[in-house]
Amino acid sequence: MKKIKKSFLILSACFVLVLGGRYFLTSAKSFNVEEDIKKSQFQQLKESIEYYVKDYSGNISVYIKDLKTGQTVAINEEHKIPAASIIKIPIMAAVYHLQNEEKDLLEKSLVYEKRHRCAGSGKLKFFPCKTKFQISNLIELMITESDNIATNIITEYIGLDKLNQIFVSELNLKNTNMQRYIMDLKLRDKGIENYTSAKDIGIMLERIYNRKLISQTASEEMLEILMKQKISDRIPKYLPKEIVVAHKTGLMRDSCHDAGIVFTSKGDFIVVVLTEQINITLAKNVIAEIAYKTYSVYQ
Repeated sequence: MKKIKKSFLILSACFVLVLGGRYFLTSAKSFNVEEDIKKSQFQQLKESIEYYVKDYSGNISVYIKDLKTGQTVAINEEHKIPAASIIKIPIMAAVYHLQNEEKDLLEKSLVYEKRHRCAGSGKLKFFPCKTKFQISNLIELMITESDNIATNIITEYIGLDKLNQIFVSELNLKNTNMQRYIMDLKLRDKGIENYTSAKDIGIMLERIYNRKLISQTASEEMLEILMKQKISDRIPKYLPKEIVVAHKTGLMRDSCHDAGIVFTSKGDFIVVVLTEQINITLAKNVIAEIAYKTYSVYQ
């Protein structure tokens, strides 16, 4: 009886192994087919985008990545372009990195001083000086409303040198650096600029998506903040309203950008489009069109 029982268990185990092997092979084959299809689609997408942007003067950098198969579309993806407010994504990540060293950093309050005041996006300019804000609130304002004063308060607290050190050593950014405060137009006019590249930002977004930037908790919090973005005149412009986009825009003289993660029922993707020396209205439309062309691949 024991021999029969033992034989039955061996046969059962073999049966499970065979089924498991078939499932693994079927799954692997299915993924390979999907990867081949996506590769072909992305090649067509790249050709379509290259044809679409070829007549524009100025610089257009594109980095698109399918977050399941890893297929990419990359056009001038490592070209350094004035970062405008896209630099606020690395700044946010730097704060979360420092949170590992300084416990409860996000709950720390910083004072809005007169020296932080500047023009441009955000609502802090309507608050009186000496108002205190938690760093967590400043980060959300910096990303969702692109608040420049919030950015300057955080930048001063960390310091430009420390930010650049974190960009390189902790975030592994190759083409991103910050040489001046946001909206320091005097330094900008002297040629002192903040730079980044489409690939740098795209890789950061991928690490956030995979919960691998700083930590799982930090990535989830950053992703949630990016999903609250209030400026929707670029990547989301031509997408169905129910599509969720976690993104950050950038806009300054001669620079117009958007970078985000688009979530669809048939797959998620990263799209980063940075433009330089293109009319702002046209640039916004270029970004929106490229995002829609990419989204169409998933339909």
